[in-house]
Amino acid sequence: MKKITVDLLGKATIKKKQKRIRYLITILYVVVWFFSLLTLFYVHKTNLFISSVYQKEINKIATEVELQSPKLERIKKLYKDKKEIESKKRIYLQSYHRPGNWLSKMVDLSNTIPGNIRLEQIAVNANPVKGKSEKMKLTGYALIDTDKQDQNQLNIFKQAIEKQDRFMEGFERIDILENRIGKKGNDPIMSFTIGIY
Repeated sequence: MKKITVDLLGKATIKKKQKRIRYLITILYVVVWFFSLLTLFYVHKTNLFISSVYQKEINKIATEVELQSPKLERIKKLYKDKKEIESKKRIYLQSYHRPGNWLSKMVDLSNTIPGNIRLEQIAVNANPVKGKSEKMKLTGYALIDTDKQDQNQLNIFKQAIEKQDRFMEGFERIDILENRIGKKGNDPIMSFTIGIY
């Protein structure tokens, strides 16, 4: 027996349904595109707003940097000067190294030198070992007067230096390190080395 298919709705109804489905798909497609475009537009606007906020902050910071730039340069210069002064601080703080201090010491020393004593060398040790090496060394000679019996001229000179308070400032003691009788030309002399500690 043969099956007979009867189309009660007809082809027109099927075509209507297909049209409706296509229409709904098209509307859905358009709506999705519309929301996508709307989302992109919103993201773009948000990004523009955020970048404008950041740009304002950048401009504000740039202005602040420009205003602070002279102060920064001054601070850099002061810091450089500070480092330079700190490197020389040890020298500035030590009266031992000051030229004015040495000038007064040399004036006092020259005032104590008797007429018969000649200094040939004055040596200053910049880094003496305390108590072991001299801060200053005087080398010279004393002319010997054969008519006089008192040949204690070197000790008299040493004592004269010790009495000079301004000269002895920063020094502890004076020692005669070496003395020898000899001749300079035809004149008898006593060569000496004095250490000042």
